[in-house]
Amino acid sequence: PNPVVPAAFADWSIPIDQLGPEGRKLYEFNTAEAKRLLAEAGHPSGFKTTVEAPATVYGPDFDDFVQITIKNWKAAGIDADLKLKEYGAFISSTIFGKFDAMFLGLRGAWADPEAYFYRWFMPGQPLNVWGVNDPKLIDMIKLQRRTFDVAKRKQIVFDIQRYLADQALFGPDGSIRILSAWDAHIKNYMPNNGFDYGGRLMAAWIDR
Repeated sequence: PNPVVPAAFADWSIPIDQLGPEGRKLYEFNTAEAKRLLAEAGHPSGFKTTVEAPATVYGPDFDDFVQITIKNWKAAGIDADLKLKEYGAFISSTIFGKFDAMFLGLRGAWADPEAYFYRWFMPGQPLNVWGVNDPKLIDMIKLQRRTFDVAKRKQIVFDIQRYLADQALFGPDGSIRILSAWDAHIKNYMPNNGFDYGGRLMAAWIDR
């Protein structure tokens, strides 16, 4: 499973075993504990809900992730009716908070780790659809922005991921595989995590 900064970010994504005790526990697959928490929240028999997801756009890995997630929820007592939504409608409405109960989607492909928590949890951001306004989290996000030492900033980013896991503001999600290929004559090029190919291509050349 991914913490809030996806595993594709390598050094910036905290290993699950480095989360705090509570955060690690919430990342473990435990149907019995999930049922206990539901009962504690007033749903001893579970509940029914709906979940929106984009239809046929992210590929079979994402589709499998959605089905597995819904299956795991059902085992715990959450009976989620999947509502597939045309991608244009999903990306222009659902991710900005226009959904009935829950939604599943991919996150970003952003080129800086802070985008994965700033956009989702900072007050005033369009993607903060859950209305998170946590002073401690805000202070940590601002602090990592002011920290130019890479090693020190990385530790703050790890602390943010620990905090989000402890507060259950972000739960486990899946990853999809991306296959990248380029001609053997293209030198000094590698795939990008984000959508900005300009920086990569400025340093690449064609060897012919």
